[in-house]
Amino acid sequence: MIKFIFYFASVLLSLIGQSQIKGCFHFKSFKKIKPIYQSPKDDTIYKNPVNISNDLCHLCYMENNTVTLCPCHHIIGNYCANKLFKGPNICPLCTQEIEYYKDIVHLTNFQFESRSPYRFRVLTETELYSLKSSIKNGMTDEEFMARFWYLRRCQEPDEDLLWSINLSLITRDDRKKIAILKKELLSNISSEIFVYKDNFRKNLNDEEYYTVSSFYRRFQKLYRGYELEIRKTYLDFMFT
Repeated sequence: MIKFIFYFASVLLSLIGQSQIKGCFHFKSFKKIKPIYQSPKDDTIYKNPVNISNDLCHLCYMENNTVTLCPCHHIIGNYCANKLFKGPNICPLCTQEIEYYKDIVHLTNFQFESRSPYRFRVLTETELYSLKSSIKNGMTDEEFMARFWYLRRCQEPDEDLLWSINLSLITRDDRKKIAILKKELLSNISSEIFVYKDNFRKNLNDEEYYTVSSFYRRFQKLYRGYELEIRKTYLDFMFT
């Protein structure tokens, strides 16, 4: 029992020490994050009503079912089929291993990213209002940093990621910079898309890589490798 108390105290002091080195230690609870971006289902930028049928992909609901997964014979859309082809080759509907993709049209990385719900595009009025409201109502520096430094647009941070940023990544200088960026966004001096472009980090140090990797392990376990790989070229894809 005594050993446990000493161990717990040493861990707590270590965390406090790390936070004081990086900046101020904030005892805070991060509230559940309210999504800023629309659901991919609601994003109609690339939808042509003429081409939409009731037979929509069961995974993304954004395109028609055209690709048959073999041998299970589940049918999904071509974009999602390409995503599975890049990922674990496991059918998400029955978890059976995929041996063959019938009628798949393979997309280049450029084509794949151009259709991604995380692509670059100007925010809708609803999304921009949601972002500004969140900033006005107390969006934390950690959440701002998560959104603009580390995550692809439309991805939402979780509490564990925010705590990791608070304890080991964010600095006093970061907080000063974020305060300026928040004011610029609220006053329309800078657009959201350029704030994002200027601050998103392509290259991560070891601590950042571990933190972001851990987030993707929780967020999209099957595609963690892809998510980390696409970060390196993410800003080369500009779609509005």
